Amino acid sequence: MTDISDTSAKEIGVIDRSAAILTALQDTPMSAAEVCRRLGYSKSTTYRLLADLRTHRFIVRDTNGLLRLGPFPGRRSIATTNSVLEHLRTLTSESVQLWVRVGEDRVCVRNVEADHELRVSRSVGTVLPLVDGGSAALALCGPGNPQEFYATKQARVKGTASASVAFTVGGAILALCVSYPLTREPDNVAGVYRTVLGQAAVELKGLLEDSEEFAVLRDIARLALGARRSE
Repeated sequence: MTDISDTSAKEIGVIDRSAAILTALQDTPMSAAEVCRRLGYSKSTTYRLLADLRTHRFIVRDTNGLLRLGPFPGRRSIATTNSVLEHLRTLTSESVQLWVRVGEDRVCVRNVEADHELRVSRSVGTVLPLVDGGSAALALCGPGNPQEFYATKQARVKGTASASVAFTVGGAILALCVSYPLTREPDNVAGVYRTVLGQAAVELKGLLEDSEEFAVLRDIARLALGARRSE
């Protein structure tokens, strides 16, 4: 006869361990080996749990081979979209914004700020005319190819700089932008930011196409523009 209480205890243990893995990946993307080291589980247990979590889309493997939170219902693709921006922030140590072009304006629809006390911030819902310039504006006026890289200095605000690439989803053009103070500008801007921005843009394009998250982003842009016009 099966001991029901024993079976339940084992199931609870699996849930506890799975929750610990998800919590760890919420902080930062990691490899399977890093998950093992951080949580102290055996390799066999960790790999089995990771396989189950991937099967049910609680977690996904990104283009760099790292594990991150996935689009399981209840989180939807907003979790993976945000995690792409958070991972880009981790790689660059700078603020990251996602902009969408609407007519002759651009609207910030996602923002992840750097941890530095001195940082460049743009809140979600910020509306800026494309003619005001900036690397994101240039990217949004281009063909929407993630291989096209744009960088500007002090285009809008003195003492700041940014680097951006653009991509298209459902006929809309979006720009992924890294913003930073000039005091932390790398010697080779393109060498530092071109590849990581391009990879993140390709990943975001795949996540947003045919997703509910893309509709949410367009709603944010529409509401932000409506609020500005009513001022």
